[in-house]
Amino acid sequence: MTEFISKHAVRIYAVAAALVPALVLVWPDVPWEALVATIAALLGVGVAAANHEDAKTLHALYEDSPATGK
Repeated sequence: MTEFISKHAVRIYAVAAALVPALVLVWPDVPWEALVATIAALLGVGVAAANHEDAKTLHALYEDSPATGK
């Protein structure tokens, strides 16, 4: 499960972020405090997901290309 989350963290984040406005349409009586807390949590998770993707990109940049055979 951890490997799945690691591979697809940004996709999972995108689905969660897209569902928030849809859920507000389904349940319009949600208190604004809950929405603010959810949005803040999503922003924090988005930063973590971006940092994770940046780390994977940096790691890939320091590997030899399989095309050169080195």
